[in-house]
Amino acid sequence: MNKIKTAVIFGFIGLMVLPVGSTAQVRFDGDFRLRWYSDSFSETRDSRDKENYFRYSSRLRMKAAVSKRISFQAELMVFSGDSILSMARNIAGTGTMYYGISQLYTDVIQPDFLGLDLVRLRAGRQQFPIGNGLSLGDSYYLVGGLDGVRVDLSKGIFSLSSLAAITGQNLSENGLYPDPGSDQLYAVRLGFPIFDNDFICYYILDKPRGIFNDNQILGTGLNAKKMAGRLEYFAEAAYQQFHTVAGIPEKGGLGYMAGISYRRSLGFFRSVKIETRYAAYEGDDAATPKKEIFSPSYPSFFWGSRTGYVDGMIGGTYPYDGRNPEGSRIWYSRIYFIPKWWPQVRLQFDYLDVSEYIDNDNYNTFDNEFSARFYYNLNNQARLQFRYSENYPNGADRDVNESGTIAWSEDRVSRSRLMVEIQVKF
Repeated sequence: MNKIKTAVIFGFIGLMVLPVGSTAQVRFDGDFRLRWYSDSFSETRDSRDKENYFRYSSRLRMKAAVSKRISFQAELMVFSGDSILSMARNIAGTGTMYYGISQLYTDVIQPDFLGLDLVRLRAGRQQFPIGNGLSLGDSYYLVGGLDGVRVDLSKGIFSLSSLAAITGQNLSENGLYPDPGSDQLYAVRLGFPIFDNDFICYYILDKPRGIFNDNQILGTGLNAKKMAGRLEYFAEAAYQQFHTVAGIPEKGGLGYMAGISYRRSLGFFRSVKIETRYAAYEGDDAATPKKEIFSPSYPSFFWGSRTGYVDGMIGGTYPYDGRNPEGSRIWYSRIYFIPKWWPQVRLQFDYLDVSEYIDNDNYNTFDNEFSARFYYNLNNQARLQFRYSENYPNGADRDVNESGTIAWSEDRVSRSRLMVEIQVKF
């Protein structure tokens, strides 16, 4: 199976570099990141002291314009193993490299069709972000992708988008042909402006394999830029209802997020920006018979570092698949400065507070984080980042499993991290 996967990837690369007929205009772009980490731990019950390691990630995109209205687009992702992808991190950074085709689709655009201003069809592997990623987002690490068909319709101030996708398929033992059974996702999004606010309403139907796994999400939100883009804000809320049978408690819950930022020049600074964001994923209240849970399969947003990452395929800080039944609250704030006399530089300070939506056991499993970041633009395509961060436990050590001892997984530790990154866009 690995040989087949490798052959597919190298065939994809060959397709991207081979000459294309004169009728198509081909454009390439992408980015590469290399990060060096040095982690120091304290308040530990084991021998952990320092860890030094590398991380890599790269993205290569191709767009071939077959005609004015038809194009082919593809995206290849490569990255080294990280705790974002698995609980066991390869500290050396020289082991497994993850790779996959995150997007691979044909795009067809037809203006003035059937009384509509614009009709667009996308067929193939793609992502379908909604709003700010509360219920359905796009992710750098989503290489499994949504394989299906997307249709966009536009008329006047209204835009309607829909997606029907296969997200997983049963395979035979040798992986050469499909067996019956697949995971499916259907989504519809309606967008329209009101008083310079961009409103959305959406519906998502997630149908994993199995009789009682289906769930539906109904959501709405707004996004706006005011004062020549200096003031920005957004808000979104959604309710998720799971399919249950008679005799089993009702299962469902609420998720919501909001944020506001303001940017302006001030004194010696070309730009000063202050921003705060908040998100909540409802968890189960032990005092009620209902099982409260907001846990979509494909949300995605990234605030702060690992602690503030939310992604359905990866895990993240929310109760997906029962990983955190008490839910999550994430509050992120930052301020950054760009000097007038040194515009290539940005100095940024972040604080991330993470807690549980409802605390049934009086124990918060999450950590808070403070970080200071220094960005330096070498040119329009290359940037250096230096980051120092501190992670603080939200609670003391506790024998959660009631085993009589504090296990490694129950040891609440503090961590100091130094990270240096170079990012190149091309």
